[in-house]
Amino acid sequence: MQAIAFYLFYPLLWFISKLPARLTYLLSDFAFLIIYYLIGYRKKVIISNLKVAFPEKTDIELKELCKKTTQHFCDSFIEVIMSMSMSHKEMLNRFEYTNLELIHQFRAQNRPIVVMFGHQASYEWTMCLDGLVDYKIIAVYKPLANKYFNKLIVDIRQKFNSTMITMREASNSISNSLIKGEMAMYGLVADQSPARYRAQHFTTFFNKTSAVFMGSEKLAKAHDTAVVYLAVEKVKRGYYQATFQTITEHAAQTKDWEITDTFFDLLEKQIRKQPEYYLWSHKRWKATPSNIKRKPVLSPRVQL
Repeated sequence: MQAIAFYLFYPLLWFISKLPARLTYLLSDFAFLIIYYLIGYRKKVIISNLKVAFPEKTDIELKELCKKTTQHFCDSFIEVIMSMSMSHKEMLNRFEYTNLELIHQFRAQNRPIVVMFGHQASYEWTMCLDGLVDYKIIAVYKPLANKYFNKLIVDIRQKFNSTMITMREASNSISNSLIKGEMAMYGLVADQSPARYRAQHFTTFFNKTSAVFMGSEKLAKAHDTAVVYLAVEKVKRGYYQATFQTITEHAAQTKDWEITDTFFDLLEKQIRKQPEYYLWSHKRWKATPSNIKRKPVLSPRVQL
């Protein structure tokens, strides 16, 4: 069944990827009408998350934000399809890195880098960094259930010579790369919300205790990498700017939780500027220190 679904849809995806951008975004508009008004995709989850993050907003404001974030979700999906046929030059015309000199400075010092970013604006088109810096790009991803579509997504993300590794492989693969002394940038979408059975570590995100993964910090500290945050902003529809911000030059010299807490502070600040471009459609606060099976480990700033 997986193969049938893939081979039925792949020609359509390929055809869409060849369309001019203005037509592609018209398809996104049509998909939005279906998903938001007919299906009502995850409206309750989005509104619930937004109420936690922005308790000061009215129901009307929250509904408008829900509508805008669903529209952006449709655009993001369409932009993945666009990536199938998009050249490196075309993507760079739409996705601009504003301060690559920061990365060049770390490279001159022979420093590997852990890059942390969130599900904000465009995280798919970050792959166009390949060729702009003298680093091997290694990115962590969560596999799709359908192995055929998963291969398609991996192939798209690796088309400019990135190396993709799964979350399960990440710790050993990145550790081995660092031990070998590879000059690499390790990209991790670090705002994933762990399921209750995996949750153990908690910090504060939008003034609420939030379960988080600590893998980025642990890897960076174990191998004393530099750590940077990548802030991606949406300039207008289909156009983005990405700016690197140093979290630490030497992770091994930081205190426990310093890297993780700084990341979530920077991410929250970014989201507050453009809340409609964050991925609100997944349950952010499903795990709490009181409903998990493991003994919780809390950031010093958590107040229970």
